[in-house]
Amino acid sequence: MKSKKTLVAILCCVAGITAYAQGLANLKITEVVVENTDGLVDEYGTHTAWIEIGNTSWSSTNVSGCFLTCDPGVLDPNLSAPQRIARMSQIPRGDERTNLSPKGHLVFFADGRTNLGTLHTNFTLTPGQEIFVALYEANGTVLIDSVRVPATLPANNSWSRFDQQKWLACTPDKVTPNSANDNTVAKADKIAEFKEKDPHGFAMTILGMGIVLSGLLILSILFTLFGNIMHRVNCKKDNAQPKPSTQPAKKADAATEIAVASLALHQALADDDAVKAVIAMALYEYEHDAHDEESGIITIIPQASPWPQRSLAMNNHFSK
Repeated sequence: MKSKKTLVAILCCVAGITAYAQGLANLKITEVVVENTDGLVDEYGTHTAWIEIGNTSWSSTNVSGCFLTCDPGVLDPNLSAPQRIARMSQIPRGDERTNLSPKGHLVFFADGRTNLGTLHTNFTLTPGQEIFVALYEANGTVLIDSVRVPATLPANNSWSRFDQQKWLACTPDKVTPNSANDNTVAKADKIAEFKEKDPHGFAMTILGMGIVLSGLLILSILFTLFGNIMHRVNCKKDNAQPKPSTQPAKKADAATEIAVASLALHQALADDDAVKAVIAMALYEYEHDAHDEESGIITIIPQASPWPQRSLAMNNHFSK
């Protein structure tokens, strides 16, 4: 039982150390001002060189216990941890300001006066020289981030990080202590670089035409595929529906019908020759599709006719 508890405790410690290390990896040196004569002031109203550390993650990360240094000698792999720590300035623990919020930033003043508080280092930065600045983990052996500031950086200008690895010199009006760097500087620099490489705009023209033609080609392919897909779907629907028969419907045998009707009427009215004559004429006209030729003049002359009596006799006969 004790061995299990010990194992769980060890695993928890390892997980905590791993998470802590991953969090520190999100810390970056984001801005450095070597000669500050007319810019940011510390808590005491003094202009001094400063170093900004930024948290690039979306979770809080505490920088307390870590080390800042401007001594490039700490890169010597033969140095032991105590020897390296002796060349660095530790960020004190217990100050809430060192707990960087997501995407937060914090400025440390390189004035060599740690007695002034948490945000002051034990080293200074010398203008006119290349400056090495490094951030180490609390063990003094793991390098988190580092940067070399050029010796030509003008006074009150900052050496600022853009796009993780892109560093640019920013004029005093673009210096942004304790906040994200102004990305318009990087964009302006990229535009100027593009203009320098393509002064006549040929590359820009070719690039623009290529983008337009590529878009049209992609749209053409998409419309063609969509049309083919819809055509196949409609064909499947048509095939699923029963097709009407193209063969003409079979007509009943007209001669058979005529013969049956003639036989029935002959049996019913066998004694009346006039009826037989009328039926024969009607059947003849039906069979030969014959019609009377009319003059188009309507004449109505009342005459006595025996047909009403015969019609009544036929109805009475069939009703029986």
